[in-house]
Amino acid sequence: MNRNFLIASILIGVLQILSVSSIELIAYFSQSGLHGELHFTNSITNPKLVKVKAFLEATLQYSEQSWSWGLYNNPIDYSIVDPIERCKRDRVGRELISFDDKLGYLILPGNESSTWNDVDLNLSGENGLWGRSIVMTSGSDRNVRICSTITNKISFNEQNEMEHNAEAKFRKGVTGSMYFRWLKSEKSFNSDLLIYSNLHHYGGADKHLDSSFPTTSAISLFSWKIYATDIFDQTTDRIEENCNVLQTIYDPQNYGPGNSIGDIDDRVGKLRISDKLNVNANQVFQDNQLHLMESDINGPSRKLYVVILDSRNDFLGCAKIRLLKPRVAKSFINSNGIKGELTLIQRSRFEPTWLNFTFAAADGTLQSNFEYAKNIASFKVHNLPPTNLHADYCKTMGDIFEPRHEFNVENYPPPGYGTQDQYYIGDLLGKLSGRNKMDRHKYIIEDGSNELSGIYWDLFLPLAGRHSIVNRGFSLNQFDRSNPQDIKEFPTGCSSFSLYERSKNYQIPMQTLQAQFRYPLVGKILFRQPKEEPWHDTTVIVEYLIHADGSSLNNTDEHEWSIHLHAPNIDYYSWQNRCVSTGDIFNPTKVPTNERCLDDGNKLCRLGDLSRLGTLNIAGGKIDSLRYTRKLFTDDNLPLSGFSNILGKSITIYGKNGPVARGERLGCTRIEGFHPRKIIAKNWHPNGGQLQLKGKVEMYQQSEYEITNVEVSFKDLDDTSWYHIHQTSVEEDLEFPCEDSTLYGQYNPTHINPKLSPLPVVGTTDQYQMGDLSGKFGTLDGLTEYAINYNDTLLPLFGYDNIVGRSVVVHKREKFFRWACSTLERGYSPSEAREIRGIASFHNPLGYAWGYLRMTQLIGNDGSQSDTIIEVKLRHPGDGNRNITRHHNWSVFVNPVSVDATVQQTATRCVAGGYVWNPHYTQLADPLNDELYRQECGRDNPLRCYVGDVSARLGTINIGVDRMIFSDPNFPLEGDISAIGRSIVIYGANTSSERFACANIEPDYDIVKYVNVERPPRFVLSQFIDEVRRVMAIPEWFLHIDSRTTQILHNGACVAFKLHFKGPKAHQLEQDFSKLMSTGQLAEPSLYVPGYVNQKRKKKIAYRICSVRDPNDKKKKPNRILSKSSSAVPLTRITFNISFILIFLHWIL
Repeated sequence: MNRNFLIASILIGVLQILSVSSIELIAYFSQSGLHGELHFTNSITNPKLVKVKAFLEATLQYSEQSWSWGLYNNPIDYSIVDPIERCKRDRVGRELISFDDKLGYLILPGNESSTWNDVDLNLSGENGLWGRSIVMTSGSDRNVRICSTITNKISFNEQNEMEHNAEAKFRKGVTGSMYFRWLKSEKSFNSDLLIYSNLHHYGGADKHLDSSFPTTSAISLFSWKIYATDIFDQTTDRIEENCNVLQTIYDPQNYGPGNSIGDIDDRVGKLRISDKLNVNANQVFQDNQLHLMESDINGPSRKLYVVILDSRNDFLGCAKIRLLKPRVAKSFINSNGIKGELTLIQRSRFEPTWLNFTFAAADGTLQSNFEYAKNIASFKVHNLPPTNLHADYCKTMGDIFEPRHEFNVENYPPPGYGTQDQYYIGDLLGKLSGRNKMDRHKYIIEDGSNELSGIYWDLFLPLAGRHSIVNRGFSLNQFDRSNPQDIKEFPTGCSSFSLYERSKNYQIPMQTLQAQFRYPLVGKILFRQPKEEPWHDTTVIVEYLIHADGSSLNNTDEHEWSIHLHAPNIDYYSWQNRCVSTGDIFNPTKVPTNERCLDDGNKLCRLGDLSRLGTLNIAGGKIDSLRYTRKLFTDDNLPLSGFSNILGKSITIYGKNGPVARGERLGCTRIEGFHPRKIIAKNWHPNGGQLQLKGKVEMYQQSEYEITNVEVSFKDLDDTSWYHIHQTSVEEDLEFPCEDSTLYGQYNPTHINPKLSPLPVVGTTDQYQMGDLSGKFGTLDGLTEYAINYNDTLLPLFGYDNIVGRSVVVHKREKFFRWACSTLERGYSPSEAREIRGIASFHNPLGYAWGYLRMTQLIGNDGSQSDTIIEVKLRHPGDGNRNITRHHNWSVFVNPVSVDATVQQTATRCVAGGYVWNPHYTQLADPLNDELYRQECGRDNPLRCYVGDVSARLGTINIGVDRMIFSDPNFPLEGDISAIGRSIVIYGANTSSERFACANIEPDYDIVKYVNVERPPRFVLSQFIDEVRRVMAIPEWFLHIDSRTTQILHNGACVAFKLHFKGPKAHQLEQDFSKLMSTGQLAEPSLYVPGYVNQKRKKKIAYRICSVRDPNDKKKKPNRILSKSSSAVPLTRITFNISFILIFLHWIL
């Protein structure tokens, strides 16, 4: 070893000792009747020695205890929730130091608050305490063991954090992870670095056996190095797919071969790898020369990789070293007058989880807070997140979370009287009540309450691993004391745990994929993982699975399931050899198929074999679906991005007891994208007068399981007060588009009585109308500018009650006047998605309805589809017809209609449409059992309905009353299965089964054109556009003016405005309009209506295009040549009679 290397090592060693001199190390215990902490600090009298301080207490059940204790090699893996399993000898490693010899046995009563001064121990370094574990063995029963990692206390301020972690996760050739842990602060160098490994491989590799290990037939020894990528290499994310591209061992000091930092096995030893799942190869290495800087791991230049080599120096596997940030999960409660959040943080799987409770009464009054604290019943973590499809969504979270199959509920202790291993994993009150007295708490009632407030630690609440509580549900429960003889517990509020950034209150961007089954079962499975982090845990949420072909009405269980190579073709509904098109089970890492895949999270399974997580249940009917089929799994080897991602693959569910001809594959479906939703209101319309308001209201929600993030920014406010979400979208052709006659009242699907709502801000979100944003989060009183960000727990962008396609209205303070409004439109990048539009236009004068159904859907570039937003605006034909009929069912039929839409006899009306569209063969085995179909199809089971049976999912519609906005999760507008080209059939009033009216579903284009028209005396713009519509024979929804763009030019001689041509013939309408304005006449109507000819149609119009020059100028004749212009500003410089400024084509073929 060269001289410079030796000197550097000595200097670093000195700095290590100095940097840890002020560290306090802690071991946390709450197991087998012993609860408390052991603290280790440098001795005041001799910094080379250690002071040990106990803060322990025994439970009443185990009041007398005697423990043999010592320092063990390995840390504790807190992702293992079985207290016996986590403390096993093969997991904690060998004993390094016996505390029995140095400190004596730990006896309670007696040692609860003992202090041992000047103990010959090291806080870090060789045989140091940090990063190791303390294991205690009962003196009365040697089989009883408790254990804890020795760590420094976590800091809730990221800047003060001293402990750092990185991971190298192997996925090909070798499975498992190597963890790097080191201490470092802003004021010190690395003081210690420990490396933990527990790796497995799936056989077939050349190996050297380690004869010193007891199970030599299962353990192999391998060389391992740290390699660095080239500083200019930009393809580092694909290196793990082919390790051979790595060429350079990490050597930043240029020490040369054999002496470099990357030659780590020469310093710390060979790497043990097990080829049997039930044999652990746990190892701990200590390296004082490898100093990981964040710039080395996350920097823009080189990346570091751990490479494992066999005896021929061939690469067996490699893994990138990635910085591991502490995992932070939050759950928000904002209901029933209680507001707050629960924040969880876990620095690594080798440390406890910390909790911070901040709940209180929303109005902040002493009386309300007292009532809240007095009535608290419990805080619980549940198996599942709440689903918004259910009215009592807090009751959809399943049982309290308890994954330990052999958990003993006998002698279950009251809250705070046992240790944490004696309670359900999800029983937070039981585990934490009255505990953690050394941490800060701020109780409303000091004694006699079940309140949890402030900071606690929990040894059995992992945020990583297969028992992670991330994405599961949380509930705050209170007592209902209305009947003193029967006091019951009810959920005050609930939500799911979502991942957040540590230093900022931002959600971590998630990537979500979905698999929707259509035949012979229906249901949905979601896959969720932090975006572009394929090494992270993946949460799998089985939302529901229900038999749907009519052949099975019974619940079935123990269905195996797998991810397969290919998306299915039409054989997904075949009666023989079903789903064979999906190919083999997805196995990108080439795991041998003879490896046995167990249901315990086996890392030696093929990636696509999801039976390692457990089997699935399928309900015979929807009444059992939530209870029987809904499940949540967490897997650490299921990438949603990267080289082995599952997007575009398929899920196959097996049914071993089916017909022989069908095969063992019961059903299959493609795994497709599922994207966050963003909507924005920024295209403001004045409610008469000039537009003054600037700004936006933007909302973002990642999935139905997260809260909605809202950003509001307004400028140029003028004596405003309130802003709300209203029921429908803005009709931009109206002069007063914000009025109650068109946007109606605030959006209020939960039917809240606004007279009972609290004053602004002092209530919870469920106490206000859903659209009352200023009530929930503050008014605009006295402001000229307003900017705020907030989270709303009751403002969905998913589901039937979502707010997409509705509007935001800003009100004046005086008389509550509606000042400005804007539609809430989808926000998306054209590089990621496009919006598809369709329309069913009821404009046949001989028909039985007048109006339209407009549909919009967002199509992702990966083929994913959003819910379809449907706007319904219908009345009975005739200008003076004010008839109102209600409760019309409506459906999509397989074919288009024609002249049969006007037949008088309802028995033969709309017959060309055929029958209700059912492209997925729902209930194919029993198609005539209408009773079964009506029982199973509905709002709470939309995939069980025929795609064309719209009213069964969304409800009936009314004719002759207000516009309506619907959101349908099962109404595709593009692809092999599309509603475009089919027909909408509306049935008779009061749920009649007779066909009443029909129209074809066609593409809906939108072409924008600027026009400059002469303005004769008594010119009225609305009369002009009405006359144009009559001549062109088109309804008002195919041609309208943007009222904001109207300008008077040439001293009143001309008027300029912007026109929208819409519908399937928008191009033809624009051409006919140009022809009409240039020639003054139109020989044929612009729209062909089958079976109808209007003999009285007016063919000429008196209006003319306005000249560029002032018509009052008599010296020159007006130019009557039509042409296109590249600019529309300023209008006084238009050089042609009519200008094409901007054409937007919203329908892209």
